[in-house]
Amino acid sequence: MPRTKYFIAFALLLVVSLACSALSPAAPTPTRVVIVEPTSPLQPSDLPATEDEVPRVPLEQALTAYSAGAAVFIDVRSRDSFASSHIPGAINIPVNEIEVNAVLAGVDRDEWIITYCT
Repeated sequence: MPRTKYFIAFALLLVVSLACSALSPAAPTPTRVVIVEPTSPLQPSDLPATEDEVPRVPLEQALTAYSAGAAVFIDVRSRDSFASSHIPGAINIPVNEIEVNAVLAGVDRDEWIITYCT
């Protein structure tokens, strides 16, 4: 069981890293929201191989999920960025702490988890 938790945390870190790594300096990019839905158990073949394979959700759909309370929002920015502004009710788990943060253990893996970094 502890091994599964570490693997899920690693998978979440991988997805968040892929989502936050592609910032285009040529043109402003819209806010990107990543959907991380649990699979049981996670297998390496279930993980996205490229950034293009990371599931995304349009802003309108994220807003609908937020309004309905249908998703858990995790802000992976720094504590300072989170303190200056964030989605009300979001959980702050900085991306560099996602593998060891105890808050992640309290997140219901059966819920729709949406991470964001902008």
